[in-house]
Amino acid sequence: FTGVHFAAYEAAKKILSELYPDQAGDDHLLTHVAAGGTAGALASGITTPFDVVKTRLQCQGVCGATKYSTSSVTQVVKEIVRREGSAALFKGLKPRVLFHTPAAAISWSTYEAVVSRTWEANYERLYCLKLQYFAYIVLALYFESKKL
Repeated sequence: FTGVHFAAYEAAKKILSELYPDQAGDDHLLTHVAAGGTAGALASGITTPFDVVKTRLQCQGVCGATKYSTSSVTQVVKEIVRREGSAALFKGLKPRVLFHTPAAAISWSTYEAVVSRTWEANYERLYCLKLQYFAYIVLALYFESKKL
């Protein structure tokens, strides 16, 4: 999930910046909301079959759930498709997408806002430190030259 999520987020940000170059800044909220939501929807949709298999393996034999003769993911996929059809691998797709889309949009926009604000605050502090360091070097060179 996470690999697809990160890749989709970066791809969506790039596409949005190409489509809307005037709104392509790193601090543009709508870019992060749209890219995050798209990434969440895409990642949850693509990984739903894997989630179905994982859940079936975790719940096998509990409360009447199907018990599988193997823990092989490939064999469980084949068993599910044979018994219930390929559509069974996408059970729960809508709720999963409806959960992950806004969650990712909120998470990414919050993350980017915090990073942006933190960077701005630290950039000023780092710039001041650079100036202080530069002044220190100039003073050290000045006093060193006076010793000679």
